[in-house]
Order: sequence, then C-alpha cells, then structure tokens
Amino acid sequence: MTGSIKNKKAGVSMEKIVIDETKLPKVMEIIELAASIMEEKDCVNDKDAKQELENLQKDLCNITENSKIDIADFQEYWGYTDLETVARSALMPSPQKRDMTDDEIREIVVGILDFEEAEMDYWLDFLKVNTGLDNLTDYIFYPDLIGLDKDSSLEEIAEKIIADKCDD
Repeated sequence: MTGSIKNKKAGVSMEKIVIDETKLPKVMEIIELAASIMEEKDCVNDKDAKQELENLQKDLCNITENSKIDIADFQEYWGYTDLETVARSALMPSPQKRDMTDDEIREIVVGILDFEEAEMDYWLDFLKVNTGLDNLTDYIFYPDLIGLDKDSSLEEIAEKIIADKCDD
C-alpha cells in the first residue's frame, strides 16, 4: 500500500511506502526466532531444525503476502541492521518495473537519503529494478567506484544513473 507525501527537503513529490503496522510484531517474532535457529542449530542436517525453519518460512510468506521472501536473508541481520528495520523491510512491497522518466529518477535519487533505512532500501531496490543497474548502491554511497568524485552531489549521481541505465 502506498500513499503520496511531499518530500520537503528535496522539494519533490514521492510516494511514502506504508506497511501494515499491525503485522510488525509478528514479523519481528518470526525473524528473531528464525535467526536464532540459524545461528544455534545445524539447519542442513538437523531435521527438526530444518522443519522448524521451513514452518517459519511459510509463516513469513503468509503474513507478508510475499511468496518470494527468503527467511535465510535474515540470518545474522544484527550485523547490518536492527530487528525492527529488517521486519519493516520484509513488509515492504516488491518494487515493480515500470516506465520511468529521467525526472522521476532524479526525484528519487535526490530525496533518497531523507527516508528511514527500510524505506530507503525499498527505493534503492526500486531504482535497481527500474534502471537495470545491479550496483545501484555504489552510485549513492560509493560514487568513486563508478567514476564520480567521492563528494559528488545527489544531482550529479542522478545524472550518472540516468546516463548508465539499461534501456530495454
């Protein structure tokens, strides 16, 4: 579910990704339990642990309404984020491919750092899907890896993404 908001800092309109907050506690519980099982047990050779993880996988797919979500992606999530953020990310819709104008790409890139981590991850995935650039995060966070200066502005980064995008 999405709703429109005005991103005041960037001065552009962008969609705010809205998740079902009532599902958040259950998703957090599933992810935390699965991460504990993956850390503490041999999920390949221990049949009970493997079955428990498969059941949690089904539960996560059902509650998020996303059959492509993989519970193994949340193994050791604490090494890169916190439980609430990873659960919010799990509840985000999958980004869909659509025709985008260069102005829309600019709009998203310039405003992307204004979002909380889970929503920022959604917009990064959205851009990746819609530009065909698998290394999209390098453009935003490590512009020197794609031929720009480290201190490049988001506007300069947006222009580089537009220049490098894969046209279908």
